Amino acid sequence: MDFGDLALLQDRQGRTYLFRLQEGGAFHYHRGLIRHEDLRAAGPGGKVVTPHGEVFTVHRPSLEDYVLKMPRATTPTYPKDAITLCLLLDLAPGMRVLEAGSGSGGLTLFLARAVGPTGQVYSYEARAKHQAQARRNLEAYENWGNVVWTLADLAESELPPGFFDAVALDMMEPWKALPAITPALKPDRFLACYLPNLTQVITLLQAIETEQLPYLHERTLEVLHREWDLRPPVAHPRFQQVGHTAFLVQLRRIHTS
Repeated sequence: MDFGDLALLQDRQGRTYLFRLQEGGAFHYHRGLIRHEDLRAAGPGGKVVTPHGEVFTVHRPSLEDYVLKMPRATTPTYPKDAITLCLLLDLAPGMRVLEAGSGSGGLTLFLARAVGPTGQVYSYEARAKHQAQARRNLEAYENWGNVVWTLADLAESELPPGFFDAVALDMMEPWKALPAITPALKPDRFLACYLPNLTQVITLLQAIETEQLPYLHERTLEVLHREWDLRPPVAHPRFQQVGHTAFLVQLRRIHTS
């Protein structure tokens, strides 16, 4: 760990603080400051203590840590949903995946890691401000050099036929983009949508049926994590839980009849 790297501090209550190490910098806490030089010396997995005896552990932030704390232009795709979308898309290193929109870049980061340096993420975003934030967030954490950014409305874009192994849509009205996307998705591969409410899910499925688009609806699910506080001999669910964030819709592209 060196100056310029991201660092994550965790206190004894499990609260975390994310920042970048700077030469001459300091982390200010109500029970005393900690010099960035001391964090650098402690290194990942090390411990530091404030002048008032507050103990912190030092860590490299995980992708989950970073996405939950990074600057946001929009509501981010929560890590629990992002990693499930990678599962629903059946991603593997070397694949080409289409994404829209870029949002704050949270899902982009998970997709880029899933397909690896030999794969490619093609991220479409219609709003310049959001795409700029997504690019900054990716470059600030870990840039694998495998994301192609396009500022455009995906529904009006021309895409190469049979080019993509997967499609991830985080859009308010994904059904409007399906005519442009469908020929570009390989047969028997997956398209997954991230939709906040059930009305959007129903509208999506109705549009597929009405327009006779070549998709099988595999499943719709939501991801609920239930964390526990364990302080032996006492154990109970945490009072603050992340419940519903979105519905995830998995569609499989089939051949046209």
